[in-house]
Amino acid sequence: MLLVALESSTRSPSIAVYLDGELHFEALDGDRPHASDLLPRLDAILGSLKTSPRDITHVAVGTGPGSYTGLRVGIATAQGIARAAEAELIGIPSVEALAFSELSAGECGDLLLDARGGGIYHARYERTDDGVSAEISPRVVPLEEFDQIIKRSSIALLDLSLKERVQVHPLLRPIYGATPRADSIIALARERLQCAEPREREPVLPLYLRPFEGRIRKR
Repeated sequence: MLLVALESSTRSPSIAVYLDGELHFEALDGDRPHASDLLPRLDAILGSLKTSPRDITHVAVGTGPGSYTGLRVGIATAQGIARAAEAELIGIPSVEALAFSELSAGECGDLLLDARGGGIYHARYERTDDGVSAEISPRVVPLEEFDQIIKRSSIALLDLSLKERVQVHPLLRPIYGATPRADSIIALARERLQCAEPREREPVLPLYLRPFEGRIRKR
């Protein structure tokens, strides 16, 4: 199995490759456009492993929610790689990858990410032995609900931009600034592939939780 993963839902994109039981991970420069680095860096990683894109058997990609541009670029790139290599394409919600990487087995945490426009992305996940389970699926809630969610939370994964709003209580463990990573995308994709019961593959689409709001620049 040659499994590659792309995660580009945030300003901290990354790539991971799983080959012959070994995981190879690389964080990309978040100050550069996603499209500038994804394919060249993946090609460099594959070259160092003495393999090529034609050998890829599975492609996993983070589906968000997150940056509209980042998601479009990442998913389109993953689709192109999968089509060229005749590989299986797997979509993994980026928020699931984030919960998987930051929570320990048995822990339950709230993800609270700035959705801009007066809203926040919220989801609640329990980390299991080999994956994550959604107690509250990803959604957009008004910023006014932030305080109530925090009051009921024991572990909260938060954007740094929300730090000033947090009123830490004795039972809360806040985790600031964590981002989804491609190595966690690979871990969750492998768990799906190893599932005993075959499941129908769903189309890989960006996890948009609200319509895109365009802005007109004033001249």
